[in-house]
Amino acid sequence: MNVLVTYHAGEKERAIYREVLERVARIRYLHDAGQDERPRLLSQAQVLIAMSFSHGEIDGTEASLLKNVGLVQLIFAGADRIPFDLIPEQAVLASNTGAFAGPVAEHVLALTLALAKNLFPRYRLLCEGRFDRDSFNKELKGGICGIIGFGGNGRKIARLMQAMGMKVYGINRGGKTDAPIDFVGTMAHMKMVLQEADVVVVTTPLTRKTRNMIARDELQWMKPDAVLINVGRGDLINQGALYEHLKSNPDFRAGIDTWWREPDHGEDLTLGYPFCELPNFIGSPHNADQVPGSILRATRTALKNVKRYLAGEDIHGVVDRDDYL
Repeated sequence: MNVLVTYHAGEKERAIYREVLERVARIRYLHDAGQDERPRLLSQAQVLIAMSFSHGEIDGTEASLLKNVGLVQLIFAGADRIPFDLIPEQAVLASNTGAFAGPVAEHVLALTLALAKNLFPRYRLLCEGRFDRDSFNKELKGGICGIIGFGGNGRKIARLMQAMGMKVYGINRGGKTDAPIDFVGTMAHMKMVLQEADVVVVTTPLTRKTRNMIARDELQWMKPDAVLINVGRGDLINQGALYEHLKSNPDFRAGIDTWWREPDHGEDLTLGYPFCELPNFIGSPHNADQVPGSILRATRTALKNVKRYLAGEDIHGVVDRDDYL
């Protein structure tokens, strides 16, 4: 089986390719090929492994050569920015779901604790010489964490929240899980989960159906002192509605790692609303998954999925194009 890697893989990544796939596939790297060699490699490829397929790994004229590709496996988890016009119609597209779940879960816990304990507003007061011991923190133990998008990331987040003494309510497409949580349901249970939860974590993929899934009404359903964390995609939450809700409800808190418009390298972040002026808001620059070794671990996870495909077994993370097109 001919496996073609379309992105620039470093030597440490290539060592994982050799370890996992060398005995079952012929591995080629498009980055190593000259312009004359690229058409042959693309036309012979039966499996493509891409970083995200949206970074110019192949162009539109080359996509017509991918007539033998049966699987396109992504190293990254998100599929909302995939140029589906470059993916052959006959190919299965698999995202690398849950590959960065460990560091993402830790980041969620960090944002949650920082907001629940009012760390940044209290720190600012300390810097002004004010020693405020009169206001209360929010205790997580005994509360409920609602996880919207209960998949690979959700499972890891659930374990950390359970370690904090919280119950966990999950929502996913099928309304089923084998994870030991207190409740799992579908989007039909969204209102109940939002009303009950003390912490809400959004980690669902961004699709046509989930865009603006949390807007004015959904925010109104939540507790006045709830903590809302988004590590999915910015457009899962309506930007204007969130800003107005935070401004009108000072006990409500939000932490954002994924933004509505994320700048390219070297550009400044621009927002439609002055979130950073609010004391009940914190953010991070979409770096929840950025820890040493994360790409290597994600590479291994993706390649194990490819190995299952080559063995004729069921694979994880299959993307339904109708969710995006």
